[in-house]
Amino acid sequence: MRRIVVGDIHGCYREFTALLKKVNYRKGVDRLILLGDLMDRGPYSWEMLHWAIRWKEEYPDSFFLIRGNHEQMLVEQSPALDTRMIWRVVGKTATVRSFRKHRDRMKRYIPWILDHMPIYHVDEDFRCVHAGLEHEDFEENSMELMVKDHSWSRKNLYSGKITIIGHTPLPMPVYYDGSGGPGLDLAYHEWRELPSSGAICIDTGCVFGDKLTAMVLEKGKYYLEYVDSGVHTVNKAHFYVGKIKKISSFPIIRRFCSGANSR
Repeated sequence: MRRIVVGDIHGCYREFTALLKKVNYRKGVDRLILLGDLMDRGPYSWEMLHWAIRWKEEYPDSFFLIRGNHEQMLVEQSPALDTRMIWRVVGKTATVRSFRKHRDRMKRYIPWILDHMPIYHVDEDFRCVHAGLEHEDFEENSMELMVKDHSWSRKNLYSGKITIIGHTPLPMPVYYDGSGGPGLDLAYHEWRELPSSGAICIDTGCVFGDKLTAMVLEKGKYYLEYVDSGVHTVNKAHFYVGKIKKISSFPIIRRFCSGANSR
């Protein structure tokens, strides 16, 4: 069975469906795994979530998805001002707009997310988690690390069983071998042996105007495919320079700007 793993989608529903066509995804035959962050920032969060709900109902044994930090923000629904402002900065407004077009509310989907988007996924020869790991045993890692943290993957210190991650947008997919050195950029369209350890990040920033990436795995090997971002995307420079400057007087936002919080 082919396994197809897709990185952070962030409401880029059109790019997602185009990517499935490009890898010749066969519904109910191939195993499809989404790494979380289906919503926020992009224009089609409602459409993306409803696609996932329908697919999980129709193909429960071959479609899996894990929870990202943006789904976790919806689940937590913190009343704290700093948390609400962070969520607004990282794309909540686009999601609210998407749901309002359909006269729908995000809160209604919290039970579905809790029931169908676990924190990690275990496959035969690899595992998936949204943000990163410190220890091979999932139970030894905190929720913060597995769902929200950016720093651990960049440190390149995880050397447990090979794990596919997203969360941190990069220009190219990167393999982290756990050595503490820089990661290795991975080329597209080349079959490679799947490493037995370390982590591979496949978030390539589609919603920022870059690419949406899929990792196709079969018989101990894998290759990477992508589609370019469409026109309905967040402008990266505007997102970081425009919106954050307006509220950068808040200490929690300054920590966010420095990379310590959620993307």
